[in-house]
Amino acid sequence: MLNVVVLTTGPLLTLDEAKAHLRVEGDDENDLIESYLDAAVLSVLDHCDQQLVPQGAEPAFRAAALLTLGDLYGRREAVIAGGTISVSPTVAALLNRYRTIRL
Repeated sequence: MLNVVVLTTGPLLTLDEAKAHLRVEGDDENDLIESYLDAAVLSVLDHCDQQLVPQGAEPAFRAAALLTLGDLYGRREAVIAGGTISVSPTVAALLNRYRTIRL
C-alpha cells in the first residue's frame, strides 16, 4: 500500500477504512481495492501538485481520496466528458484551496 507522509510516515487511508467506505466485507477484492486506493491518493495529490499532504489538510485529502476511490471502484472504467478527464466537483471543492495554479 502507498505510504503518504502526513505528520508521521504511514498511509493516508488504511485498507480497512477503504473497505468500510465501499461497504465491502470480504477479502476477495483486497488487491483491487488497494490498487484503487493507491491511485485515488496519487490522484488527489496530483490534482494539488503536492507530494505530501499539507499539515492540517488531512481531513480534506482523506475525504477526497475516499470519494475518488468510490468512483474508481463503482465505475471501473474511464468517464470522459467533453474530451477532458476531471475530478468530481466534490473532490475539486475539497482540494482546490491546496492546488497550485500556474499562469
